[in-house]
Amino acid sequence: EHIVAGAGELHLEICLKDLEEFCGIPLHTSDPVVSYRETVSELSTQTVLSKSPNKHNRLYMKGEPLPDGLAEAIDKGDVSARDDFKSRAKYLQTEFEMDQNDGRRIWCFGPEGTGPNLLIDQTKGVQYLNEIKDSCAAAFAWVTKEGILAEENMRGTRYNILDVTLH
Repeated sequence: EHIVAGAGELHLEICLKDLEEFCGIPLHTSDPVVSYRETVSELSTQTVLSKSPNKHNRLYMKGEPLPDGLAEAIDKGDVSARDDFKSRAKYLQTEFEMDQNDGRRIWCFGPEGTGPNLLIDQTKGVQYLNEIKDSCAAAFAWVTKEGILAEENMRGTRYNILDVTLH
């Protein structure tokens, strides 16, 4: 059993036909497996609230799509979590017209710390926020890997943490 990957159904049909003609034997094929991606198409109209299990901590967030071309730049490696945050912010501002403060306050990329989804801290004056940063990054990695609706990877999304209440 071998897996053949292609750019689409027609591409796969042509490759398999050529392979059958080259080898001179019939091939048994199964239905193609298509991988999907979940995304956000526009800025969310409402702020979403998330409470901790003990109901004492609250996070307020909004989701929006990444600027055109940024997901591809992340995939190519032009933008990554390993970049210096100042130079990354400058690059995001010049190439994608992203606010420089947002570029400096990217908490993580997801899934797996390198994917084309961003978690951005837009809070102002919240104390002890660094105490929950690792937990938020882990949750973000899990959500972007598993998706929200169809349990598929997420792509091209940006989530802004607007406010946090910690106790």
